Amino acid sequence: MSLKKITFPYYQVKEGENLKTISQKFDIDATKILLDNQVSPKQIKEGVFLILNKN
Repeated sequence: MSLKKITFPYYQVKEGENLKTISQKFDIDATKILLDNQVSPKQIKEGVFLILNKN
């Protein structure tokens, strides 16, 4: 079995990151990240996969 690397627009949250740092890193509005993923800021933790869509 081979593992497939997931690439943009999916992003796995890394240790020490939060909504603000991810928003700044990818230049995407924080509210848009929350709405696209139907999550609250408290749910954005290390290991979680997020959809990061600039459109």
